Amino acid sequence: MGVLIEKIIKAPLFKGLTKEEMEKVLTVAHEIKWGEGDTVITEGEMGETMYIIYSGSVKVSKRLTLPQFSDERGHSEKTLIKMDAVEPIVVGEVAMLTKAERSATITATKECLVLEIYGPELAKLCEADTKIGFKIMGNLAQLLSDRLRQANRDVVRLSTALSVALS
Repeated sequence: MGVLIEKIIKAPLFKGLTKEEMEKVLTVAHEIKWGEGDTVITEGEMGETMYIIYSGSVKVSKRLTLPQFSDERGHSEKTLIKMDAVEPIVVGEVAMLTKAERSATITATKECLVLEIYGPELAKLCEADTKIGFKIMGNLAQLLSDRLRQANRDVVRLSTALSVALS
């Protein structure tokens, strides 16, 4: 695999893993390339994979629930964040863990180099090597906790702004 361990080991998913452990993880990862403008994850679709983006840029968007906010083409999406892979970016972990619908749409805004990890393959690795499994699952828990805290802060900010606007 052409992926440099030094590039991807900085991903929060791999915190605390040794080079040897990373080499084992790479046996269940597949290197892919996304072109600029590619929609690579679509909100509402089922998913069992997560991605570590180590080069390029993406935007994360969500569907708006009110049709009056649609554009002239009938699209009603809001870009939540644009991210450059200065450090590796982990996306798709929620659907991978829960085997549920994707919670957002991810679109490449520049060509991206990505590691794709299929959930069942990662689960087999984690069961076979519990030391790696413990580290990765702990890192996933930390990543999800950080994102939940940020979402809570965003809800408070938006609620405050709405309260001020309605006063």
